[in-house]
Amino acid sequence: MGISGIWASRLAAAPSHRDWREDRTLFPQGVASGDPDDHSIVLWTRRPYEKGERHELTVEIALDPDFRRVVATARTPVLAAADWTCRALVGGLAPATVHWYRFTDDSGAGSRIGRTITAPRATDQRPVRFAFVSCNSVNEGAQNAYRRMIWEDARAPADRKLGFVLHLGDFIYEVVEYPEETPHRYARTGYDLGHIPDARKVGNF
Repeated sequence: MGISGIWASRLAAAPSHRDWREDRTLFPQGVASGDPDDHSIVLWTRRPYEKGERHELTVEIALDPDFRRVVATARTPVLAAADWTCRALVGGLAPATVHWYRFTDDSGAGSRIGRTITAPRATDQRPVRFAFVSCNSVNEGAQNAYRRMIWEDARAPADRKLGFVLHLGDFIYEVVEYPEETPHRYARTGYDLGHIPDARKVGNF
């Protein structure tokens, strides 16, 4: 299925013993979490390697950002066949609970620390706040909406923080428009963030 299964132990939280140091250059896409329910979450990262077909990462899930209360630790494969991505399904978690997670390779280089939250139980009567986002185009610079969402959530009181973010559509359009071709579009100014190497033009958008 291309996903590792991990079971957490809420009764035996313990400090991490991993020699972890953040190295974002080795984890260029960062981390992500998704598909939450009241006892599990899917965690994701990408760690490219230059050689081999299979390597392993250590994933840790904790109840605190300093990883002093780790509830699950496991080895999970990262495969060339999957473009060096890995996914881990972590079960046995508490509902409506914030968790922190990170991935570490065998050298001790680690991903950034991710923050996620499990869904509430179906019988939970508390309201859930969510945001939805849709398609965007990186060369049109609409990512300020994500920054605003994060900024507002970080400053919200506990009972008004986001429970989840729902993505409705495309992530980043495959259409590329360079400033020398389209300097302005929809009253936006185009900026050159770098040309795609070894690319070829198929046609005009």
